[in-house]
Amino acid sequence: MRFGRLDGRTVSCLLALSVCLVVSAPAPARAQTISEFPVTTAGSDPGGITVGSDGNLWFTEFFVGKIGRITPAGVVTEFPAAGNPQLIAPGSDGNLWFTETSISKIGRMTTAGGFTDFPTTTPASLVGIGAGPDGNVWFCEPQNAKIGRITTSGTVTEFDVPSGGEPFHIVTGPDGNLWFTVYEGNIGRITTAGVVTEFPTNIPGSSPQGIAAGPDGNLWFTDTGTVKIGRMTTTGHVTEFPIPSGNANLIGITLGPDGNLWFAEDDANNIGRITPAGVVTEFPIPTSDSGPSFLSTGPDGNLWFTEVFGNKIGRVNLSTLAPQPGTVDANAVAGSSSDHNGVLEPGETVEVSPSWHNTLAGPQSFTGTASSLTGPAGATYTIDDASASYGSVAGGATANCHDATGDCYLISVSNPATRPVQHWDVVLTEDMSVDQTKYLWLIHVGDSFADVPRSNQFYKVIEDLFHKGVTAGCDAFGNYCPNGHVTRQQMAVFLLKGKHGSSYVPPPCVGGVFTDVPCTPGVGFSDWIEQLAAEGITAGCGGGNYCPTDDVTRAQMAVFLLKSEHGGAYTPPPCAGVFADVTCPSQFAAWIEQLAAEGVTAGCGGGNFCPDDPNIRGQMAAFLVRVFGLDLYGP
Repeated sequence: MRFGRLDGRTVSCLLALSVCLVVSAPAPARAQTISEFPVTTAGSDPGGITVGSDGNLWFTEFFVGKIGRITPAGVVTEFPAAGNPQLIAPGSDGNLWFTETSISKIGRMTTAGGFTDFPTTTPASLVGIGAGPDGNVWFCEPQNAKIGRITTSGTVTEFDVPSGGEPFHIVTGPDGNLWFTVYEGNIGRITTAGVVTEFPTNIPGSSPQGIAAGPDGNLWFTDTGTVKIGRMTTTGHVTEFPIPSGNANLIGITLGPDGNLWFAEDDANNIGRITPAGVVTEFPIPTSDSGPSFLSTGPDGNLWFTEVFGNKIGRVNLSTLAPQPGTVDANAVAGSSSDHNGVLEPGETVEVSPSWHNTLAGPQSFTGTASSLTGPAGATYTIDDASASYGSVAGGATANCHDATGDCYLISVSNPATRPVQHWDVVLTEDMSVDQTKYLWLIHVGDSFADVPRSNQFYKVIEDLFHKGVTAGCDAFGNYCPNGHVTRQQMAVFLLKGKHGSSYVPPPCVGGVFTDVPCTPGVGFSDWIEQLAAEGITAGCGGGNYCPTDDVTRAQMAVFLLKSEHGGAYTPPPCAGVFADVTCPSQFAAWIEQLAAEGVTAGCGGGNFCPDDPNIRGQMAAFLVRVFGLDLYGP
């Protein structure tokens, strides 16, 4: 089954969301603006949305069988999944879990995009899913009238809903039990031991859909049948509140970072807000007929939602602060113990200096508190200084704590005998003093490759390229091969991943593009090479060939990089004569000089560029990081 039983349009069902921000009393309301970000694949039908352990938002793409990731800055990456993914939730294991409604399976995806799925006991359509207080993941089977439980190792157990009604969405309640909606007019409660109790709303025409735990110790739900927002106490008492738009088709609901409840009005094309006292405000979405459906509080203190028909991810801008790239281990400060090379390495105590942009027109002062530091098992993670101050930041300005006040965080990571994982990241949670903003900073731990010591001139950019998922190294033994030559076929992968993101997969090759590149869809380099040509980045090496195994020269690399950055039709300005060994004019002179003008290269030394030298993998890392702006420590 694809959709919930909703009046008006058929729309996918709501995710039971976990909220990243700790809130108390609701914050004062202020004017809201809405930003929208298109999903890469057309017609993807974005559905459930939640926050991952990596500090990004993750969402389902029902019609194209993918899981999407969007950073707080709005950068979208897609990963292949299966079985029409419907709703999504974070698991206690740091992975994302989602319902695959068309194949009766529960999917699991790592934050690196690794995909696995598990069959349920009784085949049926699957809808809502949420993390339980017991460390397991719980989900709804409306056709079977069951609630399912899956452990993080994949063991499934099912529990009957006594009334035989259809459960749709599930969330952990304030009492340590799980609560779920039943379309036929009930709200259900299930203990972690599987004991189910149902409470009728006792309201004619009631059809509960989405459900969320409120800041007041109650459960809040959208009632599609009555077009109202419902509130239920943990003893079963229900109160409903009308909304201004009469035919709204209410879908998802979640607790916002401001201590209010936020909900989606599909037919009315609004995002609604209701205070714990029952005061409702509606905010229209810029894209008409967008189909708002599911919501999640983001790691940036804003509210994020999916647009099923608009094929976009929306953001209600609640926080007056926006995270910006910061620095790690860039400064020698009291209490630090490191080489201050701009990379956190095992065994170091380093300064972490986040940056924040003040979105207000006027100045504001704010501070931060580091509330947690987590990472993979096998190492010890310590917050040595948990406070930071950003001083008074002018309206529209950006400040980091080191330059503003010198008061920043100090963190330590142990140096275990065995590295926990090759791609080792830690997550620092920062709680800001304004707007209940919380942000999860993903901090990479260096020393990733055995053959790239810290003394290597390309060490930091290689760590950056690895962290961004553009490369996994050159072999299965933890090496990068920094002095290895880059071939033209390898370069195709480097460029397209640098341009489109780590999860990018080109369309299958069709053949006939280059004589010396036989088409082998999904295998080898042919897909990548043909896509590079399709984007106008290369026309081959002449004579209808591509010369896939030839080395890429530094001169050729200038053309490849600038066309990747600016588009296939790009032409640089005329050369002026910058490098002693690059004749102006000549075939590559304008390209080489433009690369220098953009700060991507300073040459090879002695006023030369060495245009005919082969491009090595260390140099390639530097070029890609600079051209595509790949920040090692940023949002």
